[in-house]
Amino acid sequence: FFTKGKTTGKIWYYDLTHVKVGKKTPVTLAHFGFGKNGEILGDSLLPASLTAPWKEDANNQGKPFPSFARMLAKRGTVKGESPYSWTIDFAARRAQARKEMQPHLDEAERIKASVITLKEELKGLKKDKEGNGKIAALESRIREHEKAARDAQSKADDIDAACFDLKAVNPNAIVKTDDRTPAMIIENIEEQGKIVNKALERLKLLLEEPK
Repeated sequence: FFTKGKTTGKIWYYDLTHVKVGKKTPVTLAHFGFGKNGEILGDSLLPASLTAPWKEDANNQGKPFPSFARMLAKRGTVKGESPYSWTIDFAARRAQARKEMQPHLDEAERIKASVITLKEELKGLKKDKEGNGKIAALESRIREHEKAARDAQSKADDIDAACFDLKAVNPNAIVKTDDRTPAMIIENIEEQGKIVNKALERLKLLLEEPK
């Protein structure tokens, strides 16, 4: 979220990607924590698809769900942080990018200045009939320097572009990891295989039964 008419210093995000959306289950105001008249809804009125992951975590028992409606007024502050919301300090990010870009920009300018000097030298050789043997070597050096300048500029440009990459990747998202051992995973696969085999056997019997 941006503040209109002001320089962007901080960007606040709210994540609803855990909510499955489809034709039969569209996003509604309730998913944002608002009622039809704009009132903030209590947890009991929020969609189950929105609050289910929150309620599954024992650490959240007794805590109100951090809906968009509840967190909106706190955006950009520590209290506005939750498993579903976070803030990016864009001003600090931009300042860091400029700091990282500067050495590459300085290098590009230094090389460009040397190219100017080499081109002046090249002009002199072309006027001198005895300088023909050096022209090819000098032109090669100029091309190498120009490529080095482009590479340095490209590195600076990449850093600058990355700074403006504002993809909403939630740093507060809880990532579930599978801590089972390989033996446990194999055992589970075997169990699931038995279930599938039993289901297939049952299906075969049903197909063989006379109608």
